[in-house]
Amino acid sequence: MNVNILMSNQFFRDHCSYSFVYPIIKSINLINDKGIKIKFIYNLNKNSFDCDTLIIDSRFVGGSVCNAKYIDFLNKYKSKKNKIIFSDTADNSGQLKIDYLNLADSYWKGQVLKNKNEYMSVHYGGRLFTNYYNQKFSIKDKDEIYSQPVTKSKLLKKIKLSWNMGLADHGMFAHIKQKLFSFFRFNNLISNTASYKKPNNERIQNISCRIGVNYARKSVQFQREKISKILVKFLETKKVGRLKYLNEIKNSKFVVSPFGWGELCPRDFETFLYGAVLIKPEMETINTWPNWYIPNKTYIPFLWDLSNFETLLDNITKNYNNLKEIAVNAQNKYLYFTIGNKSEEFFVNRFIKLIKI
Repeated sequence: MNVNILMSNQFFRDHCSYSFVYPIIKSINLINDKGIKIKFIYNLNKNSFDCDTLIIDSRFVGGSVCNAKYIDFLNKYKSKKNKIIFSDTADNSGQLKIDYLNLADSYWKGQVLKNKNEYMSVHYGGRLFTNYYNQKFSIKDKDEIYSQPVTKSKLLKKIKLSWNMGLADHGMFAHIKQKLFSFFRFNNLISNTASYKKPNNERIQNISCRIGVNYARKSVQFQREKISKILVKFLETKKVGRLKYLNEIKNSKFVVSPFGWGELCPRDFETFLYGAVLIKPEMETINTWPNWYIPNKTYIPFLWDLSNFETLLDNITKNYNNLKEIAVNAQNKYLYFTIGNKSEEFFVNRFIKLIKI
C-alpha cells in the first residue's frame, strides 16, 4: 500500500504537525516492513494522488481563505481508487473543519469528544470548555468565533481517534533535537528520551505551575488567569527559561497543568517524564490515544469552575506519600508507550488499522 502524507515543508516549526508526524518517522522502518510505503509530499498537485491513501495534515490547508481552492482541487482530481484521510492536528477536541469532513473518507483527530453528538452543536470559542466559561461566567471574546456544527449525523462516523502529542519527545533537549532536525532531517534525531526522574520524597517544592495567562481570547485565558490568581498566594507562576522550568518540575511533588488553546499540553508529558503528580482540569469529556488521563490513577482532576481547586491543593500537599503512586502509574504508562520494547509496534498497529478503516 502506498500512502502519501501531505504537509507543509516547514512542519517541524509547528508543534502540532511535528507531534503528529513524529511517531510515523520514528517507526518508518517497521511501517515499511508491514508493506506500507510512506512518502511525504509538500505540494498539492495531480501527482499527490499517485497513491492508495492520501493523508492531509490540517496545518497544510491552513485557514478558511485557502479552503475553497484546496477543496475544489481535491474534488476535481480525487478518484475512486484514492482514499482521502484528513488529519486535524489541532491540539483541541473541538472546532472541526466541516468542508473536509464532508470531502474526506476519514477524519482523524488526536482527541475526540466522547459524545460525538456535541459536534452537532455550536460551541462558543470553538471548544467545549470555552463554551462552558461563556455560559457559566458570561466570558466573552473581543473577536467572537463559534464552531461550525455538523449537520448530518452520518458524518460523525467519519471521525476517528488517531494519536496525541504525547508520543513526541518531551525531554530536556527535545527542542534542540527538533531544531537540528529542521536543518539536517536525520531520522535518528526522532527518538524519545530515555532520561527521566522517578517520583520520590526528596522533592523540595510542593507545587509547580509556570504558565502564560495572556491570550487573544478571554474564553481561553479565563481558566489560566483564575488558576494563577489562586496559586500566587503560594508560589510564583510566571514563565521561566526551559532549563529552570524543567528542573523545577523535577523537584516538585505536584504540577498544575491547565488547558491552553487545547486540553492537552506538553507540560502534561514533561510532568509524567520527570515524576511529579499531574493536577489538571477534568478530562472526562474527551477520548484520546494513548489515554494518559485516568482520574486519580494517572492524574488528579479538578472541576472546570475551579470550585474545588483550593481545597484540593490543601489536601494534596498534606498527602503526597499517599498520592505519589499516581505519578508512578503515569510515568510507567508514558515510558511504556514512548520507549517501551513494544512502543513502536503498538503505534504501527494502530496506524495501519486507521488507514484501513
